[in-house]
Amino acid sequence: MDNVLPSRKEIIDKANKEKLPGYQQSIVNEIKSVDVNKIDFSKGDFKPRTKIAEKQKVFFWIRLFLKDEVVISPDSTVRITYETSAEFLDTKFICYSKKGIDKDSQDEIVNYNTEDDKKVLCLMVDSDKINYDNKDIPFIKTLFKTSRFYQYQLLKREELKFTNLSNGELLEYFDVNF
Repeated sequence: MDNVLPSRKEIIDKANKEKLPGYQQSIVNEIKSVDVNKIDFSKGDFKPRTKIAEKQKVFFWIRLFLKDEVVISPDSTVRITYETSAEFLDTKFICYSKKGIDKDSQDEIVNYNTEDDKKVLCLMVDSDKINYDNKDIPFIKTLFKTSRFYQYQLLKREELKFTNLSNGELLEYFDVNF
């Protein structure tokens, strides 16, 4: 009868001999360092404790439909300026839109084409700048449809300007989709 299961002591001894990876070992050491005798369990506050290591970022996307193609590099800053109140918001150019993307009735993409449409810029902005850090942009924050402050606005195209800050070029557009 060679297929005998090892005893519990043998299993524990083998597990103790095998080292855990660094991060797992540090977690085990942290758990072992908790002195349960110093914890007052009479208060009954057993809510889980969390510590936010890194705040999650959420971004809004803007599509800027240009009249003509422009030369712009990814990660360039594009400034949105509302001329009436002189407020501005900096966004990042991430990519161009794609040509010929059509959707059928089930919202599935058909006829996908990998060619870029260089007349449509995809701009990105941190949603916290719109939803929370917004004292300096009271009007611009109302333009974003998915923001907390969205309001239907009517404005002239000349009042809202888009500028490529890397070369100072004013981007001529015919539509923008917030």
